[in-house]
Amino acid sequence: MGIHDKRYKKIFSNPFVMERFLKSFVHEDFIAKLDFSSMQKIDKEYVSDEYVGTESDIVYKINFEGKEIYIFVLLEFQSTVDKLMCFRFMNYISSLYLDFNKPDTMSKHPAVFPLLLYSGDSNWKYSNEIADLIEDTIPMEYIPHLKYYPVLVNSFAKEKLKDIHNVISAMFYVENSDPEQLSKEVDILLEIIKEENTEVLNAFASWVNSYLSYIGNNDKEEIHDKIEDLQGVKTMFETRLKEYGGRLKKDIESKTATKMLADGFSIDKVAKYTELSIDEIKKLKVVGRV
Repeated sequence: MGIHDKRYKKIFSNPFVMERFLKSFVHEDFIAKLDFSSMQKIDKEYVSDEYVGTESDIVYKINFEGKEIYIFVLLEFQSTVDKLMCFRFMNYISSLYLDFNKPDTMSKHPAVFPLLLYSGDSNWKYSNEIADLIEDTIPMEYIPHLKYYPVLVNSFAKEKLKDIHNVISAMFYVENSDPEQLSKEVDILLEIIKEENTEVLNAFASWVNSYLSYIGNNDKEEIHDKIEDLQGVKTMFETRLKEYGGRLKKDIESKTATKMLADGFSIDKVAKYTELSIDEIKKLKVVGRV
């Protein structure tokens, strides 16, 4: 599981975050009737080995009108759209049902709500109903039916996200912005999360640390101090964005220096036209064998 996967897996493993996600981004009537005080995360994963590098799953059990139901969330991270998503959902949910091992063969299994969270760049273009992907050459009652609910991060306009005041909206806002934009919009993010409690603020801070580390090509997840309030989030955010900017600038300078060395420029000349030190340029020369 990559850093991107771990970041989402960690924050959505927080039941308070999951509650906000369901209430704000899943527009089904039954969500309002869920007993969120009963919500429990199931300590098992169902994603197959074939897809373990590009997706992850989280399963919650929760009470709905006196009965247990399950929320199966598939976190999809690959940038391209997979036409076979319905079939993968069917595979995972079938495995979940087989785990129930109900002794009473006459009783029914609890309902499972399949939910996709897609954070890739491509637009989702395939049907979310499995029957639409199967030829109707036999009677429809023998065709499998399974429909999942898609939440597509890249489909939400930033202006709309500003009006949804919770941590999930802030995450989607960050995902739909570049770091240069975010450096100018920190106060907008603070307005979005101003009503969140300390636990959720800390979860968001950890997510942001990991996100900026990920897009900055730094595999080491950032460590941060405990966040006590919104000012702490602001300080952390501004610090991490500054660090990201520094890493990005250093990468650009290194690429420029490498090209100059390859074109025959001397180390002194490269140092004159970049902000790299002589020692840093010498290292590039050794690594590139220029």
